[in-house]
Amino acid sequence: MLFVGIDIAMDHHDIVFIDDYREVIKEHFTISNDCVGYKKLHTEIISCMKPFGNVHIGMEETGIYHENLRDFLIDLDFKVYTINPLLTSFSRKAASPRRTKTDKIDALAIATYVLQNVRSLHPYTPSLYHQEELRGMMRLYYGKQFLVSKSKTEIKRLLQIIFPEFLKNFDPFAKGSLEILMSYPTPKDFTGVRSSTIAKKLLTHSNHDTDAKLIKEIASNSVGKSNQVNTFLIHSEIKSLIHYQNLIEELKVLIKEKMDGYRQIMTIPGVGPITGATILGETGDIHRFENKHQYFAFYGLDPIIYESGKFKLKKSKISKRGNVFLRSAIYNAARVACVAPNVRDNKFRRKYLSMMAKGNKHHSTVVFAIAKNMVHSIYAMLKHGTDYDDKK
Repeated sequence: MLFVGIDIAMDHHDIVFIDDYREVIKEHFTISNDCVGYKKLHTEIISCMKPFGNVHIGMEETGIYHENLRDFLIDLDFKVYTINPLLTSFSRKAASPRRTKTDKIDALAIATYVLQNVRSLHPYTPSLYHQEELRGMMRLYYGKQFLVSKSKTEIKRLLQIIFPEFLKNFDPFAKGSLEILMSYPTPKDFTGVRSSTIAKKLLTHSNHDTDAKLIKEIASNSVGKSNQVNTFLIHSEIKSLIHYQNLIEELKVLIKEKMDGYRQIMTIPGVGPITGATILGETGDIHRFENKHQYFAFYGLDPIIYESGKFKLKKSKISKRGNVFLRSAIYNAARVACVAPNVRDNKFRRKYLSMMAKGNKHHSTVVFAIAKNMVHSIYAMLKHGTDYDDKK
């Protein structure tokens, strides 16, 4: 068999060919990340594959840069394996005590990893396209949420300088508040403005007339200081916040529409369209996990175990060596299934109440224990294509 290791980069890819005995068949070479480079790789593979027959190609899941080359090779009917960079990193470090790292060494480490694990690896299949589409959508969703959080933090910081009294008396992120701050970002801007004009922008508030008078009063006695730069900054941050919030709402609609075809995952208590899309998108092909324990470790929820001689670690923490999006999603799903006021009765909630009744564990510890059971249930559902069964 011929094993091809590809170290992915943005503009070029480094490649090494080895055989079953780890002998280098084709010396390290580089291709450009374009059509010319892809054709060059195809030609090199064809020229080397005749004596070997089967070709196994490995590459790391490096952001988005591997996707075009991966799809090109799959269209040519090659077996392509996308590998977690952490696994190949361990393989490279285990091969030598030296801390040398080059693109050539990385490509060889990838090829070697495929050689050593070819029987347990599962090649990427085009059927995973829909899961990748979900993953891309959810990564965008969480990215915009991060930007919303960042904008809110900056708006609070600026208000503390420019108009601290507004921050103490009103929710600065309510729709009416944002409209007010867009029109009148500093206390001086309220000079000469009628209370009725302000009230029209606060129609979402039940006591908008009272609120308008309060804004006028605190603006006239504000200790805040502003300059041209801060005024520009708070105005631009509010515009950015509104823009990101609108994008998130549009994404939610798209995600819900997409999840209409994946209602099975949403039969689990605590799992809605957002959480369900995250789980499906980040999991990908469930068959690449040999058992539920491997799948659980992929979440990074497995405990750290450390033993040496007579020493044993008494209190272990979760490894967090896994997918951060999955870990966050499953924790939120478990928490909702256990403590949400309107959630239906389910086995996770019953186990949570039973464990909490003993009084010897913290709430978060119990929720993580429930999350483990939930991951095992998800694994069984995805593996066998069944709905959630509360009795199992």
